[in-house]
Amino acid sequence: MAQYYSFDFERKMSTEVEVVDGTAFTEAIKSVRNDSTDDTYAVFGHDGEDPNRIKVIAVGQDTKEIASYMDDSQILYTFARFVTKFDMSSTVKFVYIRWVGDKVPIARRGKYGVIKGSVEKLFDPYHILVETNTTEDLDTEKILRQLDDTAGIKSRVLENVEGRQERGFTQTQVPQRNNGPKFGVNNISRGGVKIDIDPGVAEAIQAVRNQKDNIQWVLASYQDGSPKGPIIVKNKGEGTVDELRENLVEDEAMYGLYRLTDHLDDIKTVKFVYIVWLGTEVKPMTRAKVSTHRGAMEDLFGQAHVQIFGSELSDITEDIVIEKVTSTSGSKSHVKE
Repeated sequence: MAQYYSFDFERKMSTEVEVVDGTAFTEAIKSVRNDSTDDTYAVFGHDGEDPNRIKVIAVGQDTKEIASYMDDSQILYTFARFVTKFDMSSTVKFVYIRWVGDKVPIARRGKYGVIKGSVEKLFDPYHILVETNTTEDLDTEKILRQLDDTAGIKSRVLENVEGRQERGFTQTQVPQRNNGPKFGVNNISRGGVKIDIDPGVAEAIQAVRNQKDNIQWVLASYQDGSPKGPIIVKNKGEGTVDELRENLVEDEAMYGLYRLTDHLDDIKTVKFVYIVWLGTEVKPMTRAKVSTHRGAMEDLFGQAHVQIFGSELSDITEDIVIEKVTSTSGSKSHVKE
């Protein structure tokens, strides 16, 4: 009975995978393959728990960050560019990483296993496959050694890949391991990806944090809407968060800090609210790139009592801010300026 069930399950499951946003996916892959760009990796995951749909999660410039995106409860895919050096020559090589978290249920692994070949074709050609469940296998130096060790073996990388330097020739696979540290998506390094920041941003943030200053809020954004930066001051003001909201733009990624006063038993306490805005019209590629700036932005804006993420204007109102602040502090009265 068990054998019959397994066969029937695999027969009915679709073996093909669909890309949620084909344009964003293609742009991410091309950017990593292009030696002239700073993008060295792209991370992809499934749309919800649908095994037949995948999407871009992040695009970044430092392969050491890849491990921070790996989640024990998810199956994820990464396409990365590495440069190996021998004597005076540099060779660009591509690595396809398939991550299967330890906490992914057996039944779910079976469903995702059916489309394994279809997903692999999306990243072909590449030099080596790393299939693992431990972040130890994602160490940059370890992958570089793996690439060096397999040099000279027939390559899967075709000669018609555009924008290439000299390509290496190899194919291998790293075996799965059960030991080693485990990291979830929320464990991204505090520094995140480096991004240029206009000095005026830090000055405006300090003004908001200074209780003697009339500036109540500041809103920062990417210059010209480009995720490459720099981060600049979009606007600042002396009003409520509703005034800040009037400056939010649907096709931009923005960051804000808002100061207000919480009243509890006649005691006034200053509270800070950190706001992350990702408008509904922001392009998928931009969404992926700005996600790698999360740690850097949190460091820039500093500690906050409440963090609010919004993509629609209705997500960020004075009432919502007050509700979050009071529920966090335990105060029963309204928060006032």
